[in-house]
Amino acid sequence: MSKINEIEQNIQNLKDPTTNLAFHEYKAIKHVGIDEENDTVVFVIEVKEKTPEVIKQLTRDIAKIVKLQMGYKGIKVDFVQGKSANSKSKTILVASGKGGVGKSTVTANLAYALMRLNKRVAIIDADVYGANMPKILNATEHTIMGNQDGKLYPFEKDGIQMISTEYLVDKNRALMLRGPMLNKVLKLFFEDTIWNGEIDYFIVDLPPGTGDVMMDLKDFCNDPKMILVTTPQANAAHIAIKAGYAAKDLNQEVIGVVENMSYYEVNGEKHYIFGKNGGKQVADELLVELLAQLPIVPSDNSVYTESDIAGIQYLNLAHKIVKLIK
Repeated sequence: MSKINEIEQNIQNLKDPTTNLAFHEYKAIKHVGIDEENDTVVFVIEVKEKTPEVIKQLTRDIAKIVKLQMGYKGIKVDFVQGKSANSKSKTILVASGKGGVGKSTVTANLAYALMRLNKRVAIIDADVYGANMPKILNATEHTIMGNQDGKLYPFEKDGIQMISTEYLVDKNRALMLRGPMLNKVLKLFFEDTIWNGEIDYFIVDLPPGTGDVMMDLKDFCNDPKMILVTTPQANAAHIAIKAGYAAKDLNQEVIGVVENMSYYEVNGEKHYIFGKNGGKQVADELLVELLAQLPIVPSDNSVYTESDIAGIQYLNLAHKIVKLIK
């Protein structure tokens, strides 16, 4: 057992005094490092309420174990305040192996469908290099506001709250960040955004592929559930399968597959423009359910109404997801 694993194991039963939950129950230990030169252990610990009383008690409890029992000279603890310690919110990750499969459109329409089921929904647009949610929701002119503590207020459209990297850069400019900075953006969205009221479902629009954002989510999400979006094409399905296995390696549960752009219907006849069964191939390989096969619907808008064919399909998808994520 490594030194860091030994430290984590020794402190995992300490409890957040605000919730009486042990660290291991809500994945409070975000980081453990050892400063060998100064014989000091460095921690990042999540708490429900970052008050002086909580900080004092937990610092003392950690010091008793790490300094007195394990013999290290010192500790340094950075406490972060998060929602996961006592939150009933559920997190849905919308992912794809490759771009261009309509992942963001699926995210937006799923949000509206869940809202029609009287669920309180928020979207986190974590597709940092290709943020598109403000465009889909017709909210590109919005300016994000914050408070004196550096916390952000989300934009709200039709009752759906949303935060996006598009609001962090000038219009038509790309966000250019290296790996370590991506984690800071996720922290801003997950921990430093002041959401209005309790949220039933956070829907996270992920970037294509299996890069830093997907890997860093472990620091911010407890028990997230993933939906994989693909098209019927064999090459899209092939990449989606890789993304699914990557998610499993990261302990992100894949609950199902959505096949987008499945067919185009004319006078009751379906035309399979991009082929067939890509979604089924992904679902069968990953041993999960094919949740929906969404049609191509010509429209000036990316968000469908309850009367649209696609809107009805999304409502059915939302019903399935509510049953799957309890």
